[in-house]
Amino acid sequence: MFAPEGGQVSNPLGSGTVFVLALGFLLAGGVLLFVPGLPHLAALHAFAAFIVLAVVAAANQLIPVLTGAEPAPAPFAIGIGAFIALGFGLLIAGFSGAPTLAAGGAVLLASGLLWSAWTLLRLGRAPREGRLRALLALAVIGFVLALLLGGAMADALGRGHAAPGLLALAPAHALLAIVVFGSTFVVTISGVFVPMFALAHTRANRWEASVPWLVLAVGAGAVAGIAIAAPWLVRAALVIGVAAAGIALAGHLRTLRSRLRRRLDISLRYALAGWGFAIAAGLLALVGTWQAPCASAAIACAVLGWLGITIAGYAYKIGGFLTWQYAKTRWPDATLPPLGNAVPETLARGALILLIAGTAAIAIVLAAAPPLQELAYAIELAGILGVIVVLGSLLRTYLKVPPCPPPATRPTSSVLTTAGSSLPSR
Repeated sequence: MFAPEGGQVSNPLGSGTVFVLALGFLLAGGVLLFVPGLPHLAALHAFAAFIVLAVVAAANQLIPVLTGAEPAPAPFAIGIGAFIALGFGLLIAGFSGAPTLAAGGAVLLASGLLWSAWTLLRLGRAPREGRLRALLALAVIGFVLALLLGGAMADALGRGHAAPGLLALAPAHALLAIVVFGSTFVVTISGVFVPMFALAHTRANRWEASVPWLVLAVGAGAVAGIAIAAPWLVRAALVIGVAAAGIALAGHLRTLRSRLRRRLDISLRYALAGWGFAIAAGLLALVGTWQAPCASAAIACAVLGWLGITIAGYAYKIGGFLTWQYAKTRWPDATLPPLGNAVPETLARGALILLIAGTAAIAIVLAAAPPLQELAYAIELAGILGVIVVLGSLLRTYLKVPPCPPPATRPTSSVLTTAGSSLPSR
């Protein structure tokens, strides 16, 4: 699936290590929700760190496979991931009261710009998939803009002289990170993943193919509306965003109806739930232009529901393949369990139910402020722990020393080839 035939395009150790860092921030975000008196910005940036590091890890693996770009060396991937994690860690400590906001913004800005420049260079030199490369490049540019704006705010807050006009651009920073960067990346790779995971031979129609471009337009339009203080432009962009999410969800459902695989893949269940939260986030953000509490609920639906749940579901495939690939490299003669049977479905479904309930409950708490926030946080944390346990089971499955069959009975691994990539058969 994620390694082309005849060669390995990236070291799974690099992508896997960065993703482990991402999971650490996901767990930290769930725990930080419970700290009394702590601003929500600390937990929010922990969840943001999970999303950014997960994208960095996934891009390290997917960009070479999908576009033919040069792979990132494992030491570079690990090093840049560690510095991004350090920057987020200092930011979170700063939001928790430590004098580290300015330092965190500087470290994150430097490491994020380095990763962005390297990624744009790889995309520019890649020989295939011009449309996909353009979308990913624009998503990375959105990340750069979010970094610049966020770094300026962190520096100003850290030095104690933040101008009100600068802080008023905080919603633009959030839109650049959530919509232009995170959403564009996830929507783009979903166009590849959904047919692949479902074993469906369908092609996106004109409207479905336009969704990633609409997402970029929504982010740009909303940011422009904030910059020029034009609420009507923000509202128009959000309406288009809700429509785009509906088109994408309808397209994925059409793909799933034509799938060859009878059982719906667990990663696709997560993706469908994520799209539901994307629509909810857009609607809440639209209402939030009149009622501020709904804007906070929209961020919860977007970060925890849309991006968080979707990335967690895809992580079962990407993380599982990375551990399978690492084990196959380390023990080439071993018989490894098929990847399709390695995910504990019951536990993964339970984690999904908890994440859906927890995210919905947090959104309700933020929008209506009922006295149930501790319960909402507990449900969300339980779902996060479930995701981590599922991924941990994949590690245990593939990283323990496997038995090697005698040479005469050693089976040959079957490979499913899809668009020049390979996946261990189910």
